[in-house]
Amino acid sequence: MSEEVAKSSEGSVECGNGGSSPKAAENPIQDINKDIDDTSAALSHAELKAFFQGALAKLLQGDSVLSDLHPQVTLEEVQALIDLEHGQAMKVFIKKADGGYWNIVVPREATVHELKVALKHHVALWLNRKGLKKKISWRYIWKTYWLCFDKEKLTNNNCKLLEYGIRNKSSLTFLKKRRDRQRISKRSSV
Repeated sequence: MSEEVAKSSEGSVECGNGGSSPKAAENPIQDINKDIDDTSAALSHAELKAFFQGALAKLLQGDSVLSDLHPQVTLEEVQALIDLEHGQAMKVFIKKADGGYWNIVVPREATVHELKVALKHHVALWLNRKGLKKKISWRYIWKTYWLCFDKEKLTNNNCKLLEYGIRNKSSLTFLKKRRDRQRISKRSSV
């Protein structure tokens, strides 16, 4: 039996050997494709998006590994969680000013700069999901605060996190930068 792909008059693609076999009706993938085709023809884009997000939320709730993810999950978040489960990534907790933590997943060999970029993306995604239209000046934050691990400042952006001793489930904090009194006195004398 040769597999045929035939285009029907409605524009949907049917796979199989003509659809006449009783096994074709038992195939769950074809049933899902048929349901999706029926649903997509009757729904607008917004309704289809809501339908898909609901189905994805049900799928995520039923999976023990993926149950941590937000219903509006991105591909990067899924890949990061898979890498974390395989030991190719690590989760770093960054303490917020309100006492909570940001959970950032970065590759095991990540640098301080890559951690800062991951934090920036994580916060932007969180704000977007909350529906907040805030603009954060990361330039100001990095000029004003240090990231610290065990009271050691992460001063070199090109240094790997492992070189600072940061491992999976390590906690980092923000520490306000202090101005050098010598630099201030040099500026005032010039």
